[in-house]
Amino acid sequence: MKNIPLLLVFIFTWVMGELPEVQAFSPPYPYVLSQPIGLLPSGFVTINVGEETYYYCSGIFYQRIIREQKYVIVPPPIGAVIFSIPQGYELTFIDGVSYYEYQGVYYKRVLEGYKVIYPPV
Repeated sequence: MKNIPLLLVFIFTWVMGELPEVQAFSPPYPYVLSQPIGLLPSGFVTINVGEETYYYCSGIFYQRIIREQKYVIVPPPIGAVIFSIPQGYELTFIDGVSYYEYQGVYYKRVLEGYKVIYPPV
């Protein structure tokens, strides 16, 4: 029983090719991790965060499973910058700073677009 976490790390590493080092949201992220899909949705964009590559479309982030040539939904990586937030976001002001929240994910306006951030306190 003590080796189960190690086994899970091994399986994850084998499937993904390597362990990601990018910090991301943990539950309660609104999207459930899904079964792998073969094709990304139409209109996706590629976003690099550090050494990791993500694919983004309509508020959902994906990553490629290297060994299977498929994609899975993943939590939004902290630091990812998207061009625009999907309709339905809420604008919040905290200490005079504006934050945008869409389905539990917080963004801050930056020169390049909207940056995924930790929830403000």
